[in-house]
Amino acid sequence: MKRSNKIFHRLTGRQDGIAIIYIIVMLIPNLLLACTEGYSFTTTMTSLLLPTAFYMLLMTVTRKPGIMMLISLPLMILGAFQIVLLYLFGGSIIAVDMFTNLFTTNATEAGELLRNIWPSILFVCIIYIPLIVLAVRSCIIKEGIEKIFRRRTAAWGATLLLTGAVFAGISALREPDFGIKYQVFPVNVIHNIDLTLKKWDRSKAYMETSKDFKFNAIKEQKADKREIYVLVIGEASRAASWSMFGYERETNPLLKTRKNLVPFYDMLTQANATHKSVPIILAPVSAENFNDIYERKSVITAFKEAGFKTIYISNQVSNRSLIDYFSEEADRRVDINIKENELLSISQPDGNMLPALRETINADTTNLLVIMHTYGSHFNYSERYPREFAKFTPDQAPAVNYRNRAAVVNAYDNSILYTDYVLNEIINILDSTHACTALLYTADHGEDIMDDSRKRFLHASPVPTYYQLHVAAFAWFSSEYIHRFGDKYEMALEHSHAPATTGIMFHTLIDMASITTPYWKPSQSIVNEQYSQGERMYLNDHDKAIDFIKSGVKDEDMEQFDRHNIEYTITEEE
Repeated sequence: MKRSNKIFHRLTGRQDGIAIIYIIVMLIPNLLLACTEGYSFTTTMTSLLLPTAFYMLLMTVTRKPGIMMLISLPLMILGAFQIVLLYLFGGSIIAVDMFTNLFTTNATEAGELLRNIWPSILFVCIIYIPLIVLAVRSCIIKEGIEKIFRRRTAAWGATLLLTGAVFAGISALREPDFGIKYQVFPVNVIHNIDLTLKKWDRSKAYMETSKDFKFNAIKEQKADKREIYVLVIGEASRAASWSMFGYERETNPLLKTRKNLVPFYDMLTQANATHKSVPIILAPVSAENFNDIYERKSVITAFKEAGFKTIYISNQVSNRSLIDYFSEEADRRVDINIKENELLSISQPDGNMLPALRETINADTTNLLVIMHTYGSHFNYSERYPREFAKFTPDQAPAVNYRNRAAVVNAYDNSILYTDYVLNEIINILDSTHACTALLYTADHGEDIMDDSRKRFLHASPVPTYYQLHVAAFAWFSSEYIHRFGDKYEMALEHSHAPATTGIMFHTLIDMASITTPYWKPSQSIVNEQYSQGERMYLNDHDKAIDFIKSGVKDEDMEQFDRHNIEYTITEEE
């Protein structure tokens, strides 16, 4: 006991001991990433040696290392953030999409998540709060760090820096994709922060860069009665949990029996983060030309040019993203999500959007486009549905971890059951009008629910999974629509099992309404006889289009692709 007390006093009561603790704690994210990222030996050594050298040299700058420790507080925050994300995703650095989510997520959403991942929050508090206390203690201690310790630490730091540079050089020669800004924490995270800020600046300038854009849209064919088209955007709704797509639980009792409904069995998202996936759904862009989105407007403007009245009904919180800018193109925007103030909101069930839809349809008799952006199955799942839809129980988990997975899955499945009800009610409303109507539904992305040994959770991770990629999607057509535009309905049926991505939604929706524009591609409309998806691309964290099969998916994902008959091609080099 005396010996352990002596060691503790040396580490926490002397400057050299505090410096050693700092170096060890700051390297925890690097050690975890070295275990999770599957780097080569040389890259792993680079990712460990260079940060170690940096922290060692940092401790020799002043006689009181606590000064530099406090200056490096932002690095501690990044380290804590990285550890929490590793708890959620099981791997990967803090991505650009994660930083963008900080800009686009309100405090209520963040609070729902933080309340359920408290073990990771507690862990980082136990690690970093004492480190900050030691930094303050270092500044208060009268004695400075010993000269011999500073000289030895500087010498070792320089040696490790040189050795790390050698390993970095070897990795650069052997691995084309190697880069310190990609593989070495925290350099890679700082690089992603820079990319995030540049991307956010482009989004803020959107109104200026897109102001002169025109679709030159024309409605070529008309029905002999009113036309109403509804696009419903789901949130985090993975196909793997829809009984319509083969899930063993009955989560779609209403939609499965719906007449004139065409499921799209092989639909993949082109991005696993809402701030990218929804704009791809709404605009004439795809993963391949995503950067064109800052100069183009959305499908709402195309319908307006073709003579439609347009309404955007949202259960999301405004966040000044591209989604908000697109919604402002509509003649009217209806917000269901109640704001308490600028940061907090009161989440509403998606069913509360139905009165706004009825009111909109009954307001006049003009041709109408309605975009409905739901809250769907966004975490916290148990707060997404009224209690009468809690079919699968227990559905309340004290914390998100693998031990509580059954309750988490039950809550998620209940949210899908409620989505089934809401979508069926939307169809009932449309059907009751006896107008020429059609509905197109797609989720923006899927969701991980600790489905396999990786124990991945949520979405927007730098590397997607099958569960994030394969999304629920379908179209419904009224009898009046089929009578007038039966060829489009027949093409939807013919292509129901064809490979597709969410990048086709713009082209499909305007084709359903018989609207043409130079930006319309018949080959990208699933209701067109010319439909041909081609290679399916995924938009990665740095907004680069890659074949979804090269996005980092693992053997566990390939098994699910095969199980759900997802079409893909593997080349020899893969």
